[in-house]
Amino acid sequence: MKSICISAILFLAIHLVAQVPSEESKPRLDRVDWALLASDAGARALDTYSTQKMLSDRNREEFLPETVANNTALLATFEGGMVTLNYFVARNLVRHHHRKLARFVVVADMVQVYPWAIHNLTLPSDSKSRVFAPR
Repeated sequence: MKSICISAILFLAIHLVAQVPSEESKPRLDRVDWALLASDAGARALDTYSTQKMLSDRNREEFLPETVANNTALLATFEGGMVTLNYFVARNLVRHHHRKLARFVVVADMVQVYPWAIHNLTLPSDSKSRVFAPR
């Protein structure tokens, strides 16, 4: 009687375990996402270089505090932190099945960084930047 009960429990256990759905793997960043993140890192690196070049031409930073803008290592750490933040936001959005929103976040960051980097590179020496002044 004892062996019949054990056999019945094992028989039922095998069928119950077989019916448990397996965990699906969470989505991961694909090649396009990594390319966008790399491009964002390039934009941030260009922004760091252009800010330092602009400051060496005796111009001044409009938005960042002087302690960040005048220290190259601190500015590079800030820019790297922004890229890292974008990575974690994109990764979490992709894991929650929001791939388009993840790509939008990274592209939006690139779109707002590139114009300022180009602006910094094209400033003449010792000029007063009037970013928001009417023409």
